[in-house]
Amino acid sequence: MNGAGAAPASAPAATLRRRLAAMVYEALIVTAIAFLAGLSFVLAAAAVTADARVRLEGGARFALQLWVLAVLGAYFVWFWKRGQTVPMKTWKLRLVAADGGAVGTRAAVVRFAVAAALAVPALVGALELRQQPASAWAWAALLPAVAALAWCLRDPDRQSLYDRIARTRLVHAA
Repeated sequence: MNGAGAAPASAPAATLRRRLAAMVYEALIVTAIAFLAGLSFVLAAAAVTADARVRLEGGARFALQLWVLAVLGAYFVWFWKRGQTVPMKTWKLRLVAADGGAVGTRAAVVRFAVAAALAVPALVGALELRQQPASAWAWAALLPAVAALAWCLRDPDRQSLYDRIARTRLVHAA
């Protein structure tokens, strides 16, 4: 390694299998963070309104969703700038800039924004499929996230679509 958050430019790209395994582990952590972020928002709303029976509708619900997205963004940007989240460390993965150096804030934010733009519709689609298994729009909402991961199979360096756009690389950190 070339210091914190860096890897040799020749480091082997992460396999799709490793990516998916880290994503499953990451989903557990993201769920906990989203729960705590949501809880803090609801407790703050209850304190502001002096009503323990807070019901989030309309603008308040949208504000909650933005808050959770912002907290998750801060989590990922913080760790990606340092090269690894805990699941990435477990699965021996490291995020580096295209040249093998440390990932900058801008690249980490771009990576998160693109990944979120591809994943959020899939999450909404998956939730809708629980209620309406035959919903064509719900199935279509899954496609961007699937395409972003499938990109790894066709990409010459086995990188995802959001890595290409952010000019980052997910590599195997032996």
